[in-house]
Amino acid sequence: MATYSVYSAGLSFGTHEKFAIARAITKIHAEVTGAEAYFAQVIFKELDLHDCFIGGVLLEEPHIFLNGQIRSGRSEQTKKQLLVEIEIALQTTTKLASHQIWAYIDEIAPCQMIEYGQILPSVGQDKVWFSTLPNGIQKKLNYLNS
Repeated sequence: MATYSVYSAGLSFGTHEKFAIARAITKIHAEVTGAEAYFAQVIFKELDLHDCFIGGVLLEEPHIFLNGQIRSGRSEQTKKQLLVEIEIALQTTTKLASHQIWAYIDEIAPCQMIEYGQILPSVGQDKVWFSTLPNGIQKKLNYLNS
């Protein structure tokens, strides 16, 4: 599963804004990678502006720092597209300028990830993996995907 950690420095998001950002990131991840929506999770963390430094200098304006951890096996073009589309969605939702949004994609081998009690599949093996899950989890994931 992709985990997108959204660190906001100097700004606070309400539930509605978090929902909009999470939906946008999830949609982008699913469309760009071809993975099911239930393979994306978004986590928010607020940082005090005075706890952030760039180049050893205290941050003077709000920023978002996004770190996305995804399964390895995707093309460089796919990863670039993820970054660009997520950055555009964050700009649109937050009204921040592009220089205030920093985003990173890290890759993790699927064999180093466990979710829903199962080691994650290689990219492209999602349907086989899904079929091995207990019925209750399949129902939950189908609900999340809708």
